Amino acid sequence: MRNKKTRYVMYPAWEYRRELEDLNALSDAGWQLEKGGCFRSVFYRDESTRYRYALDYNQSIDDPVRYRDTFAEQGWEFISDTFNGWHFFRKVYDPDLPPEEYEIYTDESSVRDMADRWSRLGYTLGAIELVCATVNLFALLRHPSITSIAVALACLALGVMILVGAWRIRHPNVAGKPKKSMGWCFTTLFTVLLLGMFFGVIRYTQYSSSEYVYDPDLPPWTWEMSVPLPDFYTLDVEADTDAYVDITVTNKNGKVLAEMGGGGDLRAKEVMFLLPGKYDVTVQYADGTEPGTTGIFRYEIN
Repeated sequence: MRNKKTRYVMYPAWEYRRELEDLNALSDAGWQLEKGGCFRSVFYRDESTRYRYALDYNQSIDDPVRYRDTFAEQGWEFISDTFNGWHFFRKVYDPDLPPEEYEIYTDESSVRDMADRWSRLGYTLGAIELVCATVNLFALLRHPSITSIAVALACLALGVMILVGAWRIRHPNVAGKPKKSMGWCFTTLFTVLLLGMFFGVIRYTQYSSSEYVYDPDLPPWTWEMSVPLPDFYTLDVEADTDAYVDITVTNKNGKVLAEMGGGGDLRAKEVMFLLPGKYDVTVQYADGTEPGTTGIFRYEIN
């Protein structure tokens, strides 16, 4: 029989009581917590005793030794803490003692203080997520992309979830216990957000600018651009010329994916779905036009 096991699970902060119930049930089954974590917890096998667990949230501990000694004086053994301020404690279980013996805080004001500490952080994080969602939604109006859509929706959902959770942890009696854990949903959204941000970094912007002098013997101007991920891309074009020009985007097989044209002070935009690979942006004077001697052409793909 195994003597140790690792459990990968995530509990949102407002579901800390559900986490305690699960830890207590594991202890009754002979699995005792050795190290608690936000995503990963380690247990060891010991059927000789049973524990009841408690969690405290506190990010501003000036004297960790005194902090732990205070709980030890009440019979609570410190186990471990997490990077974001949660501290795990346990006490040997005696079924003859009342349930209040296994509450880490016995007065309502202490419970409320702990809930307030996390809810302040929760409201801040939730507001930040909603701001990020708003920024991404506005960015979508200018440059649509699957990546931005995923990040915007994930930020929006996470922001609402955290704000609701911050309210729930402060009002447990009103909110009641949720029928299902939101840990899996929170983890999924958080993963989508991280992947979206990662792919957003890979989706770099390409920019090219060229000033040319007219020569009728030169071929059309062509720039090669690379696309790292399949997604929607926006091609922004600026051309300052005296004559009408045609701009085309083609793949390496010569298939035209976008084309635009104009003369004088040209400003054009085209949204395309592109697969990973290399593409050519070609600029040439339209047939029958008389080009000027100089001009500037710029494009940006993002």
